Amino acid sequence: MIAYKGFTKDLTARLGIGNYQFKPGETVREDRSKTARTGFHCCENPFECLSYYNLMSDDQFWQVEASGSIDEDENERIACTEMTLIKRLNVKEFAGYGMAYIVKHPMRDRWEQNRRGITVTKNAAEAAEKDYIAIARGKRPRVKGVEGAILGLILEPQKGKIANARLFVVSRQQAGKWFTIDADRNLKEVL
Repeated sequence: MIAYKGFTKDLTARLGIGNYQFKPGETVREDRSKTARTGFHCCENPFECLSYYNLMSDDQFWQVEASGSIDEDENERIACTEMTLIKRLNVKEFAGYGMAYIVKHPMRDRWEQNRRGITVTKNAAEAAEKDYIAIARGKRPRVKGVEGAILGLILEPQKGKIANARLFVVSRQQAGKWFTIDADRNLKEVL
């Protein structure tokens, strides 16, 4: 299964089985998997990786293949006996995969986030730093940010019914302005 994992800047995972250094493309193996105890750990929701690693630091975030024996818990954590690093994610890709998870699983809990470098919330979100992620979800979502911020809009006219979503990087002309999305994915400035 495709999942997401955070690492330190040298691709060391410091949680789970302890400090373990990974290499891109290499498949690592462990004998057993039990979430929060043994195996290699990752998350189905990319944003849950932010419980363990920091978006606004040298930490890295990767898309991984989790396989072998897989154990999951109610906190959306995954432990597996085999893991392969597939692709290092830049901030925009990380935001995009996180939004895709929310769109695919609109009724799951824990989609809201408020951590260093990211805000995902109902109705309105704001990004005050370059590379900061701000995503708003609701009937009339709106976002604003500084130039270089990554903003997302998830239009949800009824609970659990996602009509559309859009992710964009704030341009100089868009900086400091509120935006929303219509049913055709068009960005509209909110006056």
